[in-house]
Amino acid sequence: MVELDALVSVWLGITADQLVAIYSSRYGVLFEREAEMWFDGAGRRLARDPYAYGHGQVKEHFQQFEAYRQDPTNAPVPEGYTTPFYKADREKEMREAHAYFQKRLDDAIARGEWDPVKQEVPKP
Repeated sequence: MVELDALVSVWLGITADQLVAIYSSRYGVLFEREAEMWFDGAGRRLARDPYAYGHGQVKEHFQQFEAYRQDPTNAPVPEGYTTPFYKADREKEMREAHAYFQKRLDDAIARGEWDPVKQEVPKP
């Protein structure tokens, strides 16, 4: 989803800052849910919000995860999850994807493979 959003925003001329502003202001529920969403070492989602739970997640898993985050030496990793954990950060990922697709577009324009005015591949 992040890559599609970034790709379309580059195509439409929307900056990375504008894309992030759209995400945070127009998709508030998603923004809030992802604020307390993590992924484990295998990419398995772990979220506080029941509507955002990962596959097979139950309420106790996030409670166990919070205990683990507070005291990783004494609290076990939630059952079925693996370390390391990383925080969901759609804003950062949007900016990275936007920069990548913007560079590809800029390079294609520089090589003459795309006409930004006509929004098409130039005819030979």
